[in-house]
Amino acid sequence: MVLNESLSNSKNGNALGSPAAAAQGIQLSDLSITAGNRELLNDANATFNPGEITIIVGPSGVGKSILLRIIAGLLGHHGHDGIQYSGTVTIDSKPVRHGAVGVVFQAFALFDELSPRNNIRFARDHDHGKGSASIDELTSQLKIPTNVPTSRLSGGQRQRLAIARALAFNPPAILFDEPTSGLDPSTGRQVAQLIRDTHDKFQKTSVIVTHDYETLVPIADRVIVLNPSNKSLEEVPREKWEELETLLAPMSKTVTLRDEETESAENILSRSATGFFGGTTRCVESVLLGAASLLPIWKSLKWGARYLAHYARLIAGPTAWFYLMMAGIIVGFVTTHFTFQFLPFGSYTEPLLDDDLLLAIGFALYRIFVPIIATVLIAARCGAAVTSDVGSKQYGNQNDALLTFGVKPRSYLLTPIMFSFLIGTPFLTLIAFMAAKYTSLIAFTVTHPHHGPDFWDFHFHRRLRTLGQPLYDGTGWLMLKLVSCGFGIAIISYFQGKRSKNSTTDVSRSVTATILWATLFVLTIHFIFAFFEFKAIG
Repeated sequence: MVLNESLSNSKNGNALGSPAAAAQGIQLSDLSITAGNRELLNDANATFNPGEITIIVGPSGVGKSILLRIIAGLLGHHGHDGIQYSGTVTIDSKPVRHGAVGVVFQAFALFDELSPRNNIRFARDHDHGKGSASIDELTSQLKIPTNVPTSRLSGGQRQRLAIARALAFNPPAILFDEPTSGLDPSTGRQVAQLIRDTHDKFQKTSVIVTHDYETLVPIADRVIVLNPSNKSLEEVPREKWEELETLLAPMSKTVTLRDEETESAENILSRSATGFFGGTTRCVESVLLGAASLLPIWKSLKWGARYLAHYARLIAGPTAWFYLMMAGIIVGFVTTHFTFQFLPFGSYTEPLLDDDLLLAIGFALYRIFVPIIATVLIAARCGAAVTSDVGSKQYGNQNDALLTFGVKPRSYLLTPIMFSFLIGTPFLTLIAFMAAKYTSLIAFTVTHPHHGPDFWDFHFHRRLRTLGQPLYDGTGWLMLKLVSCGFGIAIISYFQGKRSKNSTTDVSRSVTATILWATLFVLTIHFIFAFFEFKAIG
C-alpha cells in the first residue's frame, strides 16, 4: 500500500501538471458543542495551519467525529439529532459550509453503484478549484484498479479510492475520520504512510481525527487533544508526544464514568429519528421540500440526468412493467371471467345484461380497480426499492459525501425520485390497464364467441369514449389521483430512507415502514377522491 517514490519526492506543488487549490488554514473560535445533555467542548479554540498534518486525538466517545462533521460543514447551528454548537469555524477566514473541504470518511462513503473511475469523475466534475489532477493520473499514482467494481475493491483499495476522490475535488483541506479504524497494525502503518505521501505530494491542509495515535502521530506535524475533562482542544508539544498514552489515560476514565449516566457522543450522532416523519412539523417540511424539488437545481446537468435515469429505471424500469402487466392480466381476467361465470340465473339474465356488464367492467377497470391495485403495488414495490436505495446511501454516509462535494442530496436524489414517481405512476398504471383491457377482451371472446370482439369493444368503452375526444372520460380525475399518489409515495420513500441509520436493520425497518405508510396513503387518496370524483359523475 505504500505509494511509489514519485508520489513523495516533491513538496513544491502538484508535479502531475494540474494546478492544485492552495492549502488554506482552518480556525475554530469559541467553539462549544453539546450532544444531548452532554457538553463536549466549551469555548474551545484551535488553528490548523495551511499545508500541515494535524492529528486530533482523544478517547473513544468524546466527540471527535462530531467535531470533524462540524469542521466539514455537515452540521448546522440549528442542531441535528440532539447535536448543537455555537462559535465559529472558518476556512481561510470564510465561514464553513459544506463543500468547502474534502472528507475521507471512516467507512469511505464511496458510491458503490459507480465504477472507481466514475467515483473520481464525479468529484472532478464538481471540482472545488477547477484544476485537479486527471482521473488517469490519480488512478495510476494511487494504484487503483479500474476494471473492478467499486463494491469489490479491497479495504486498502477503497481507502486509496476515497483519497483519490477527495483529491479530484481539489479542496484546500482534507479531513480524515479514523482512517486506521479496524485495521491491523501493519496495514494501519501503511495507510498512515499513504496519507503522509499523498499530503507531501498534493500539499493540502490535512486534519485527522483518531484514537489510534500510535500509528498516526509519526506522520503528524502537530497533535491536538480533545480533552473531555476541561472540554477544550489542547496542543501537545512535540517533546511530549511519546507521553500521549499517559496523558490520555485519565481522560478515558472520565469518559467511562460519564457514559454510565449518558449516551456517548457517537451514539447521539448516529441515533435514529423516531416516528413517521418525526412529527407534524417535519411532515409539513417534507411535503414542502418535495414540492420545491420539482425545480431541478443541479450543480451538474450530466450527473442530475444520470441520477434521474437511475431512479427512472428503479421505479419504472422493465421489471416494474412486467410486475404491473401481470397484475393487470389477473385483474382483467378475474373481473371479466368471474362476473359472467357466477352471474345469478346466468342462462336467463346474461343475454339481457351482457352489454351493461361489459360497460360496468370497462368503467370499473379504468376508474377503480386497476388504479387502486396498481398504485398499491407501486407503493409497495417501487417505494420499497427507493427507500432501500436511499437508506443504503444514508447508512454508508454517501449522502454526507454528496454534501462534501457541495451537492445537496435532495437535488440528486429527491428531485429525480419525484419526477420518476410523478411520471412513472401514471405510466405503470396505463400498462396495467392495457393488460387488463386486452385480457378482458380475450376472456370474453373465448367464452362468448357468438358476440365477438366488436361487441366487447363497443360496450366495454361505451361509458369511457366520447365522440371527438381523444382521451377516455374521467382521465383528468384519474391523472390527478395518480399524480397525488405518486407525489406521496415519493415523499414517504425518500424521507424514510433519509432517516438516520445505525445498521442494516434500520434500513430494513425503513423499507417496512415505507410499504406500510405508502400503501395506507394511496388507499386514503382513493377513498378521498371517491367522494368527489364519482359525485361529479352522478
